[in-house]
Amino acid sequence: MLAWRLLFNLYMAEEPKFDARLAEGVAYFEQMLQLMPEDRVTLEFLVVAYEQLGRHEDGQKALVSLTKILIKEHDTAALEGLLPRLEESDYPEAKALSLKVKMIVAPAPDLTPEVPKEMTESEIVEAASAAAVLAESALVDELVDGGIISEEDAGHIKAQIEATPTVGQMFLVSALQILEKENSTTLEKCMAYLADRHGTPPVPLAAFDPPKSFLTAFPSIPLRIHGAVPFASIGKDALVAVLNPADDSLRAQLSAVMPCRFYLALPSSVEAALAKMYPSGEGTT
Repeated sequence: MLAWRLLFNLYMAEEPKFDARLAEGVAYFEQMLQLMPEDRVTLEFLVVAYEQLGRHEDGQKALVSLTKILIKEHDTAALEGLLPRLEESDYPEAKALSLKVKMIVAPAPDLTPEVPKEMTESEIVEAASAAAVLAESALVDELVDGGIISEEDAGHIKAQIEATPTVGQMFLVSALQILEKENSTTLEKCMAYLADRHGTPPVPLAAFDPPKSFLTAFPSIPLRIHGAVPFASIGKDALVAVLNPADDSLRAQLSAVMPCRFYLALPSSVEAALAKMYPSGEGTT
């Protein structure tokens, strides 16, 4: 947990420069890679982050390492997603791997999710809000069970969560958002605990600017109510920042759109990203 705590100290510094923050974050993940050289989550993040920093050769090397791991794990779905990136690469080893991957991958199955029973937008908002209230209350219980917050603090946070309107206008429902406004020290401990427990590394969300065409693939209402931001993609996988990594229902809902890898982000950065994504409340349900 100490390692996560040190990284959160970096991300929570006042008025950071996003490029410097991302570079320092990459340095942290590079250290993690020394300890866990076959950690897919770390490599996936580095492939994208190196591109953001203009470190093309390092990005290609990370791509090659990731591809080799996927081949070893026989993950044909993930390999198929990486194939276009390998084919476009100017890195010789990546080019060579693209030929091998072509021989491995099978035709992609139809993963189109079933069309749910049609609901009105207000019904979708109400259902998503009610689900978020339950998920956030469960997250608070998890933090109590882990000895991170007290029963008294938990009751205070739950009262605010349960008071969130679930009908009409959309509101972000988040225990971590409440903690950020009231107790940043406790927030840091909670996020470090959740990052370790759920395998969701912290991400400097503001350093990324995903294209609108990518964002519109996801339903806006769950993103805005639960606090989730798809911030980048690698192959067919989306990298998604969340405020509640324990919310399995949200994970499943987003993964039904496309395969997702989940990360943790500060509530204020998620709020800022959502405000930028939906400046006038627009977005698909």
